[in-house]
Amino acid sequence: MAETVEDPRFADALAGIWDAYQKAEIERGLTLGRTAVVQMPEHGELWFGLACCLERAGDLMAADRAFSRATRCTVDPQPLPYRVGWPRFQRAVEEASARLPKRLRDVLGEVTLILADYAEPELIASHGEPELLGLFEGVPRGDRLSPPPGSLSPRIHLFRRAHEHNSSTAQSFAAEVTQTLYHELGHYIGYDEDGLDELGMG
Repeated sequence: MAETVEDPRFADALAGIWDAYQKAEIERGLTLGRTAVVQMPEHGELWFGLACCLERAGDLMAADRAFSRATRCTVDPQPLPYRVGWPRFQRAVEEASARLPKRLRDVLGEVTLILADYAEPELIASHGEPELLGLFEGVPRGDRLSPPPGSLSPRIHLFRRAHEHNSSTAQSFAAEVTQTLYHELGHYIGYDEDGLDELGMG
């Protein structure tokens, strides 16, 4: 059977790979990914999903080979992620913070920033995306005078690997980090997704 985007084997395989990745069930993701790229070797998204699982398993050399293979596929080829080390990621967040309008910089001082490689399964469970770039947790700013019992202090999570996977250049990486920080701050201020889109913060 020829490979197509509509191929039901593709949809099932890709969904399984990302489900395992989100749940940090990496051995399952690797098994599904390796099987899928043997069956459908020209589908870029499958190679990309396998690469993400290899990366999360700590096999960066194999991950980079799979990412590279994803760029050469004839069906939906994928761009190479833009790799950054922790110091560069931290600097990108600092630079993004400095670029915020003053009003938002002041608001940022009320929030704890948490940087990590990946979103933990319990954080990503309620979201429909394969990866999270960032996440706001806690009580929105307008409700902080009467927070619900047991509520978290406001915090914004930013995830390095997801930003790498969504960027192919230094410029796009910096722009993604800035947009994510802006977006999650918008949630703290009290905007929902529709409101963020209207403000250009989506």
